[in-house]
Amino acid sequence: MKFRYLITVGLAWPLLVAQLSLADGGRDLTLAVDEVVLHGTLLDPGTASDLVIVHPGSGPSDRDGNQPGMRNDSLRLLAEALAAANLAVLRYDKRGVGESRTDQAESDLRPSHYINDLAAWATWARREGGFERVVLLGHSEGALFATAAALRVDVDAVISLAGSGRPIGVLLLEQTEGRRPGEIDQQFRDILTELEAGRQVEDVPPVLATLFRPSVQPYLIEWLALDPAELAKDLAVPLLVVAGSTDLQVVRADFDALAESADRAVWIVGMNHVLRDQDGPLEQQVASYLSADAPLHADLVPALLQFLQPTTRMD
Repeated sequence: MKFRYLITVGLAWPLLVAQLSLADGGRDLTLAVDEVVLHGTLLDPGTASDLVIVHPGSGPSDRDGNQPGMRNDSLRLLAEALAAANLAVLRYDKRGVGESRTDQAESDLRPSHYINDLAAWATWARREGGFERVVLLGHSEGALFATAAALRVDVDAVISLAGSGRPIGVLLLEQTEGRRPGEIDQQFRDILTELEAGRQVEDVPPVLATLFRPSVQPYLIEWLALDPAELAKDLAVPLLVVAGSTDLQVVRADFDALAESADRAVWIVGMNHVLRDQDGPLEQQVASYLSADAPLHADLVPALLQFLQPTTRMD
């Protein structure tokens, strides 16, 4: 698949959508995958033939895009905006988070679990949901899982929203640059090299334990082997790549790496990682990570709808 369109958006676009009452918050769904019961929320206008399945980002991010002590409701707001445009939207708590809590030990968790869970939701949508088109939308780390899941199951399109385009090993080095003093730098690099080779490391310095503790190493080993840009090249369905210029976690290099394989790529000026119109360093952006009332960036939903709505489909 070759790159077709690159769009840089810097001005708000008008958004005209039908009004949809979401007072009930949507319909609760559960899906059993292996021995885990996943919990989700389906917003269905009742006339929608297309379903967008949303996978949240990294860490303990729930179906609404929130983490403990950090409520911004970014994914809830996004789901409601898409539903108001007559698209059905399913967002869910990934395993181990929110209502999808499990007894699964951290040492037993792998990225492939998340990928298989998302593929299972897509299979449900095809076989039981009654939807004609199924689109996988992943935010942040979820973008990687959406791409990988689309290679395993029948879907119609993929949306990478604030997703990395480079392997996590590259990002770990980049994001910790200047914060690995003295011998810690070499220890960091040595551990990373071992994990990239598929070997666990027993002796981890306390200062690096948060990132490289033994219980999380099996997850990291599998994650380090995944290259988002290479996976995107293998997609046989349309890919939309969307990222923002003020995102402090995903930078232009990530966007460009994915855009090479995208059918449409939209760079939104002024959008940060939690999909708000916010710029500046982290200390200036913190408020947007903690506010459930701030609106989404005005250009985000129109960019998604141009890709999703029937008049602009790339079948």
